[in-house]
Amino acid sequence: MNNLPIQQISQETADRTALLSVSLSFLLVMLPHFAHSPLWVSGFTLFALSWRSAQAFDKVPALPRWLLVPMVVAGGLGVFAQYWTIVGRDPGLALLTVMTAFKFLEARSHRDVLILLFLCYFLLATHFLFGQSILIAMYMFLVLIVITSTLMTINQRDDSVPLKLRLINASKLIVLSIPMMMILFVLVPRIPGPLWGITQEQRGGVTGLSNSMSPGAISDLISSNDVAFRVKFDGDIPPQNQLYWRGPVMVNFDGRRWTQTRVQVINPFDLPRSESTSDYTVTLEANGQRWLLALDIPVSRPPASFLTSEYQLVRGKPVIDLLRYQVRSLIQYQISPNESFEYLLKTEQFPANSNPRTLALGQQWAKQFSSAQAIIDHALNMFRQQEFVYTLQPPLLGKHSSDEFLFDTRRGFCEHYASSFALLMRAAGIPARIVTGYQGGELNQVGDYLIVRQSDAHAWAEVWLKDKGWIRIDPTAAVSPDRIEKGLDQALEEGLSNFKIGKRSALVSQLLYNWDNLQNSWNSMILNYDSKKQNRFLRQLGLGIRDWGDMIIALVISLAAISGLYVLIAWLRERPAAPPEYEQIIQQLLKKLRRKGFEKQPGEDVFEFLERIQQQQQHEDPQLQMIFATYSKIKYARGYQRQQIIQRLRQSVMQWQTKS
Repeated sequence: MNNLPIQQISQETADRTALLSVSLSFLLVMLPHFAHSPLWVSGFTLFALSWRSAQAFDKVPALPRWLLVPMVVAGGLGVFAQYWTIVGRDPGLALLTVMTAFKFLEARSHRDVLILLFLCYFLLATHFLFGQSILIAMYMFLVLIVITSTLMTINQRDDSVPLKLRLINASKLIVLSIPMMMILFVLVPRIPGPLWGITQEQRGGVTGLSNSMSPGAISDLISSNDVAFRVKFDGDIPPQNQLYWRGPVMVNFDGRRWTQTRVQVINPFDLPRSESTSDYTVTLEANGQRWLLALDIPVSRPPASFLTSEYQLVRGKPVIDLLRYQVRSLIQYQISPNESFEYLLKTEQFPANSNPRTLALGQQWAKQFSSAQAIIDHALNMFRQQEFVYTLQPPLLGKHSSDEFLFDTRRGFCEHYASSFALLMRAAGIPARIVTGYQGGELNQVGDYLIVRQSDAHAWAEVWLKDKGWIRIDPTAAVSPDRIEKGLDQALEEGLSNFKIGKRSALVSQLLYNWDNLQNSWNSMILNYDSKKQNRFLRQLGLGIRDWGDMIIALVISLAAISGLYVLIAWLRERPAAPPEYEQIIQQLLKKLRRKGFEKQPGEDVFEFLERIQQQQQHEDPQLQMIFATYSKIKYARGYQRQQIIQRLRQSVMQWQTKS
């Protein structure tokens, strides 16, 4: 027997509607990614979509396959040249975007369109690698409806269905999946660590601070409106001038830049004690750093963190996802009155070959005044009384930055004043260091918590005095008291920093406060739903769910219950409706007639049936005639479906059954 030749079954060609719908879905998926994708990747994506759409209208020819192959190779090499890797969030997304765009250029069949649509689903989920705010979730939900509507359109192959109806059906389908999604969210065992924290750079974010400080380092970040963290106090919120949020502490100085020294862990027995304490919860945005923010000065440490000898909270690993932690701080304190000689020696050092005028002034004060406190007061009076200007746009400084600031420009931001003050103190023989962090915060009265933004970034100095220890000195307060008492908006004349919600109109402020409170609740209940919060929530339910095994059993039962409920609802909706009352009455009569040997045929009219009965009985039945006449009027004529007529029909049928 000869083998028959193998014939390849041709694949169905995708129509114009399918190609354009998938192109629109891909464009909506990629729009937010254009903000952080290389320009050439975004440009090539738009080119591929435009070319394929024009090709669908026969405006341009299809690109030959021999040209697509070298273009694919060039695209992959371009991504590698951009990042020097194809692994990670940014290079991985760029490579996937470029390859998907190439797939559009070669798409011909129905199968190609389905593959592209499934890639859209996958690319949509990658938005959570860049942010997990409510706005992103809302945008993803809307795009998900569009993609699902496109999938239904492609599979139904019916262009006559209106777009509005397709979107409604897709929305219903997604809404039906929400209960299952909620069950999975609540009951799927949580793995320790952030769900989307695959790499350290994924949630790195912009912190507003770094591990070093030089002139302009903080003032360049004041234009950022991003939230750095939110704080919920257990009791009263301290006054604005006490809201110093401690971050990196810097000791080493090379003449221009301040950096941190080697971290040493503090002995818990050396922690200061005070009755003036404040307990609060911080919700810290991802910053890619290991240090945490705390109110000056922290005396407790969150889990997986430690407190350095400089009273800086440091975490064991970088904060690459939203982090929520509780801290206790002292509002009034005395720290390290018995500081080690070696550390004090470090905090007095300065490079002798830089900033000679600043060093000379500090050394002159050391000879002129008899106490360290007098030197500090004199320095603050200098900033307060002379023509120093607190500005967000200071002039650029050269090698001797402190000299140029103190004696020439006299225009600077908080880092200029803190750095110059600390150097003056060291030149005068007083140990000094720099502390960077945030100062102040805006009260959200809706949620009763503080919003601290990147625009609240600040730097101040600490000096060590005998029998007093390290005390905070903020020279910015001497130049611009409004910065500390009222906030940055009140201190700057330029008006470049105007991020406070309360400065808007009453209506807009109320809307923005409510929105921020909603975002804070989203962070707390959704993004911060970790294993500890899951265990606590399941215990509060009182269902006896204690471990992973119980959670899996509850998960299976819940999903089965939801699926069964959907099946029941579908069955109830598809079940034939109960016949009208008059039909039920006439069925009783027909059942009686069947027992007598008279079977009504499916297509037979009631009067034809009556005539056949009377012919077989060879006599007329007036009562049966009246019953069928009344039934026909109730069923077909207007105004006969009143309850009295139906009740009369019932009585007539009962009387006929009794008589016969």
